[in-house]
Amino acid sequence: MRRTLAEPDRTLPDSVGLEEFMRRVEADPLPLADRYRLVAAARVLLEELYVHLPLKRAMHATDPVQRLRLLERRLAPLSELQFHAELTDVFRGLRDLHTVYQLPDPYRGHVATLGFLVERYAAPDGTPHHIVSKIDPSLVHAGFDAGAELEAWNGVPIERAVERNAAAQAGSHLDARLARGLESLTLRPLRTGPPPDEHRVLLTYRTVGGRRRETRVPWRVRAVEQRAGRAQDPVPTLATALGIDVGSEASRQVKRALFAPPQARRSAARALRSVVRYRTVRVRGRSYGYVRVYSFNVAGARPFAEEVARIAARAPESGLIVDIRGNPGGHVPAAESALQVLSPRPVAPVSFSLSTTRAALALARSNPGFRVWTPSIRAAVETGEVYSQAFPLTDPEAVTAGLPRHSGPKVLITDALSYSAADIFAAGFQDNGLGPVLGTARRTGAGGANVWTHELLRVWLPEILGELPRGAGFRVALRRATRALGNVDVPLEDLGVEADELHRLTERDVTGHNQDLLAAAAALLG
Repeated sequence: MRRTLAEPDRTLPDSVGLEEFMRRVEADPLPLADRYRLVAAARVLLEELYVHLPLKRAMHATDPVQRLRLLERRLAPLSELQFHAELTDVFRGLRDLHTVYQLPDPYRGHVATLGFLVERYAAPDGTPHHIVSKIDPSLVHAGFDAGAELEAWNGVPIERAVERNAAAQAGSHLDARLARGLESLTLRPLRTGPPPDEHRVLLTYRTVGGRRRETRVPWRVRAVEQRAGRAQDPVPTLATALGIDVGSEASRQVKRALFAPPQARRSAARALRSVVRYRTVRVRGRSYGYVRVYSFNVAGARPFAEEVARIAARAPESGLIVDIRGNPGGHVPAAESALQVLSPRPVAPVSFSLSTTRAALALARSNPGFRVWTPSIRAAVETGEVYSQAFPLTDPEAVTAGLPRHSGPKVLITDALSYSAADIFAAGFQDNGLGPVLGTARRTGAGGANVWTHELLRVWLPEILGELPRGAGFRVALRRATRALGNVDVPLEDLGVEADELHRLTERDVTGHNQDLLAAAAALLG
C-alpha cells in the first residue's frame, strides 16, 4: 500500500527550530581552557565527593575517573559538541541521574521537543503498542493526533527505536532506562545532554481509523522557565536537602506548559497546586480518594505536609490512592513529612551517609549541618570504612507537629520514573507498612541520594572547587540513602523499591483515564 507523507502546517508555539538554536551555540564556542577547567572540576567531584563511586565501579564496571584523565589528554581536537557529548557520556556511564554534567549557556533552561508524547501499553497477548498520548494542537494533521499508533521511527521499528534510545539513558536498571528511553524520544532537556542528532524525525504511524501514513516532525527548542528574558534552571541550585532528577523535572515542567489543561496551567502560579492534585474517583460503584503527586520540588516541607493533610482528610472511608508515577523527586523533607501525615504512627525515615574522603571530612568540618557525620568520617582513617555513619536528614514528626494524620486504608502507585525523593517516599511507604505498593514497572527509578550542586559545594570548599565557565554546572550524589526497619541499611541506589503488585498499563489506561490501573489499586484497598 502506498503511504502518504505529510508534514505539520504550523510550528510549535514559543519555540525555535533546532537548527536556529544550534547556530546560536556555534557562533560562540567554549574556549579550550574552559573545557580543561570543566574536566578538572569533574575529577574532583567524582574522586573526592561522589558517594556512590565504589558501588558504580563494581555494579557497572566503569571507571569514570580514568575516563576523565583520558578525556583531558584528548581535548584539543574535539569540537565543542563532541566535548559536551564525551563529558556527558562519562556521567551517563554511572547510571545515576543525580550525578550529571550540566551544559553551559545557552543550553541552560532549554528543552528540545517534538511537541507530542508517546506512551506504551501491552495488549492482552503481551504485544507492545506505542500511542501518541498528547499532542500540541499546532501539530495535528493528516490523522496524526492523540490515539495514533507509531510503527517506525526514522525507519526503525518503534520497539527497537525505544530500546536503542534507552541504551543511551542513565537509568539505574532496565525498566528505568526503557521508561526514560520512551520519554526522551520526544522530549530532551538540553542542560543534561547534547541535542538530538537529527533536525527532524520521520514517523510511520496508523491513524485512529487504521490508515497507514508517514510524517516528518521537526525538533523545536523552548525555554523551561524564564525570568527577565533569560532561561532558568528548573530546580534551585543552593538547596541542601534535594533528591531530584533535574532533567526529568525540566521535562515535567515543559509537559505541563504544553499539554496540561488551561485551568491546570493557570494554577501553576499557586506552587503546591502545580505539584499535587486531588479528586474523587468511582471504581465499581465505590468512591475513593485519588491524589497525584507530580513532584516534590517545593520550597518547604511544612506547607507541603499541610496540603497533603488537607487532601487526606477529604478521602472517603473506602481508601486513598496515592499516585507518584513520573515524579522526579525534589525536597526530601517534604516527601518524608507527607509520609508522616499519611501514617497514624511515627514513621522511620531513611538515613544518609557520606563517603569517607578528605574532601568529605573538610566539608563536614566546615558545615555545621554535617556535625553528626564528622566523627565517623574522621575515624575511617583507622577503621577503613567506605561510608560514614548514617543519619536522617529531618525529623518528620517535628515538621508535622499538630497536623491531622490519615489512618484509613491507602495504596501507592509507582513506576520506573518515580525517582529520588519519590524513591524515598515509596521506601518509607513500604517500610512503615502504610499499605501495598502497586507498580506499573517492577521497581521505582532507584535514585538513592541527597544531591548537591557544584555551586553549593563551592560555598563550603572554595579551596578545591573553582568557578565554572558560562553557567556550566555539575550535580553530584553527596549523601547516599539507606532504608529503615525491615530493610535497614539496604541502599536505594540501583535497587529502588520493588512493587508488591505489578500492573501493566492497558490500552484503556493510556487512551482513557487509567480505568484499569485504578481498578487494580481499588482491589488492593479491599
